[in-house]
Amino acid sequence: MEIDSSNYWNYDIYKKNSEINLKSIENTIDDLQFESKKFLLCGRGNDDHPDFRPKFSTPTTNIDSELYSTVDHDPKYAEYITRKGNYALSLIVDPLIPKKIIDLGGKVFWFSPDYFKNDLPKIICGKFPRGNSGLTLISLASYFGATSILLSGIKLTGQYSQFLSSKDLIFDDVRKKNCNIFSIDGKLSKHISFTDWCEL
Repeated sequence: MEIDSSNYWNYDIYKKNSEINLKSIENTIDDLQFESKKFLLCGRGNDDHPDFRPKFSTPTTNIDSELYSTVDHDPKYAEYITRKGNYALSLIVDPLIPKKIIDLGGKVFWFSPDYFKNDLPKIICGKFPRGNSGLTLISLASYFGATSILLSGIKLTGQYSQFLSSKDLIFDDVRKKNCNIFSIDGKLSKHISFTDWCEL
């Protein structure tokens, strides 16, 4: 999806979408529970992911996961909503996104960016105003009590290199909670093989 950055990171759109979405909230991420302390997080960097549960992913990854999440507020993002399942959505997403999820038979669990004042659970998504869905998965896993996180296919290269400073913000926050972050390819964090990960 091509982004016109001159208009894309627009706080007025975030605010408008949030006001609409607040009216239809039934569940928040506090209504979800995960027993495991180890989470596999998948971005869109590749199609080959280890089979480990729980698995969180962005909808663009197009794999079966226990939780999908996005902070993308473009209405065109609805095209990537193709699976029934549980979705953790930021208040800023376009209202077409939750509608499509519900039409597919999925369920929406809401959270708020940390810069809005409301009673919803707060998740750090990146440096305002540029939130990133892949990095948000890390904040979500930490929120659910992860002590170890494995990144597979989350890359901050090319057009995603704009989120490198957000990476430090989120990684620092997660590590303060005594959570370790590993990476299959070793590009964003300490390299670990999937076999070693399973034996942790």
